[in-house]
Amino acid sequence: MNKKVEPPSVESSAALRKLIHAKRKNGQVAEALVLTQLGARIARHERISDNRDEMSRMALARYLELMPDDAEVRQLLEQLTQGSVQTPSRSNVRRLLLWALFITCGISAAGAIHLNGLPMLNDPPLPPVPVVRAKLPPVIQAPVAAKEPEITTPIVIRAVGDVVLGSNFPRYRLPGINDKKRIASLRQELKSADIVLGNLEGVLSDKGMARKDVSKRGVYAFRMPESYAATLHEMGFDVMSLANNHSMDFGEEGLKSTIRALKAEGVQPMGVPGAEMAIVKVRNTFVAFLNYSYLPAFTQLGDEQRISDDIKRARAAADLVVVTVHGGKEGVAAIGAPSGDEYYKSEYRGDILKFAHLAIDSGASAVFGHGPHVVRPYEVYKDKPIFFSLGNFVGYGSLSTRGKLANSIIAEVRFSPGGKLLGAGVIPLKLDRSGIPSVDYSTASLNTLDGLLDEQLEKNPVLELAMRSALAKTPMQPVAEKNIPPLPQP
Repeated sequence: MNKKVEPPSVESSAALRKLIHAKRKNGQVAEALVLTQLGARIARHERISDNRDEMSRMALARYLELMPDDAEVRQLLEQLTQGSVQTPSRSNVRRLLLWALFITCGISAAGAIHLNGLPMLNDPPLPPVPVVRAKLPPVIQAPVAAKEPEITTPIVIRAVGDVVLGSNFPRYRLPGINDKKRIASLRQELKSADIVLGNLEGVLSDKGMARKDVSKRGVYAFRMPESYAATLHEMGFDVMSLANNHSMDFGEEGLKSTIRALKAEGVQPMGVPGAEMAIVKVRNTFVAFLNYSYLPAFTQLGDEQRISDDIKRARAAADLVVVTVHGGKEGVAAIGAPSGDEYYKSEYRGDILKFAHLAIDSGASAVFGHGPHVVRPYEVYKDKPIFFSLGNFVGYGSLSTRGKLANSIIAEVRFSPGGKLLGAGVIPLKLDRSGIPSVDYSTASLNTLDGLLDEQLEKNPVLELAMRSALAKTPMQPVAEKNIPPLPQP
């Protein structure tokens, strides 16, 4: 019988965890990540001495080799060097650091893994101890330019994929009080961004019949109560894309009801007639959002002239233009980088790669894709990030969570107020059987996402160069949390 092992609470270990947490809270996300990585490396090594103080000292000493000017770490190292030595078992030492890796990475809403030019676990092992490398989610950073002006407050955007908060058509599949609170609490992973956007799969309407024959196998229609617009606001959403294959499930009236409900809660719709573009002001910076799909009811992603003109007009009205697209093949068949025309069940779903490059060429600052229901590889094109598919964010009782369909991400991009890409990263998620996600830093999840990066490195050596670059001199500043209303009480 396996005995339950409680997380260790030795003074040195507690001090190390406290230091990591403090750095994350102060906006030093990369520094906290490196400390956690170094500790995990040491804990996994079979020949390490069975001593927690020594383990912590080794992690801090190696960290100071990278950042010798960090007085906070140097002071803690001196305290541990002067302290007493305790000798717990090797298994507890390893559990401690693995436990710290998963917990400390997830405890803050600023949990995206950012590149600040710091070495990642994909780097060659630090000498002199060989290690087994654990893999982290893919990360992106813009090439470092010479004589950059000092950045004080970046514009932070977080984006997620498909959102279905349940459905009451043709049968009742809406969340109960506890599940609705769990869904609303996802704001903890979103509230630290200046702008949050997602793709609403379905309509917000209290009446109407579906235009689809849902009695047929594989045909679905999603209808959520209009009051669920308030839940989207509570979660932290600012913009929702509607140009998808479910926004017309209940006809024109269902779409109009959705637009009204979102606007009433201060969530801006986009991509459909009457709500083609959304503009959000962040401090003194204006960010415009456009949305396209493969469907003839909306501007199709193959309409190159219209899309180029739209982006240029938006660029004239805003400092940044973010484009989202709903298209591409679906399911596990979509895993992998897009290339050429794609189909799903004989339906044409567009050339996502060509569309994304067109958007950037026309002046877009970033492109986010959704619709395939899986996470796809992403790239930097002309110093702009392209996320080809973000997977599912919430699919309560509606979207499949089998196998790799359960893996998802929150994507984050950071821009200077002038529109320069500062960096990007992801928060790994995994959906439970009901379709509600939680942050997942498990080895399986991280390794799944790592494959996305490997695929892109083969095509874009600039990415690898950026990952191996020197330490950034000016760390990014934390973002103030948005003023989101408190969760409703049951």
